[in-house]
Amino acid sequence: MGFKNFEHFPDNIKKEIVTLKPIDVEKKRLYPVVKVLEIQEGNYYSLSISPIALVVVEDGEKYLLSLDEEEPSPELLELVKL
Repeated sequence: MGFKNFEHFPDNIKKEIVTLKPIDVEKKRLYPVVKVLEIQEGNYYSLSISPIALVVVEDGEKYLLSLDEEEPSPELLELVKL
């Protein structure tokens, strides 16, 4: 059952952007940033997790690498505290 328009039950949709556990690679720490969409309506339940970016911490500096076709928001850097 596919839904094209979720506007008729917006209270049953939860959207958030979160960082996952960091991964250390050489001298870099990578924080995966994912978009989580949770929908529940009656007996219907769906959970979607989509990777959108990596926050890279290197030598005390942070920068973003996009994992989708959209330009990442600089606000994503705020999800990772140094």
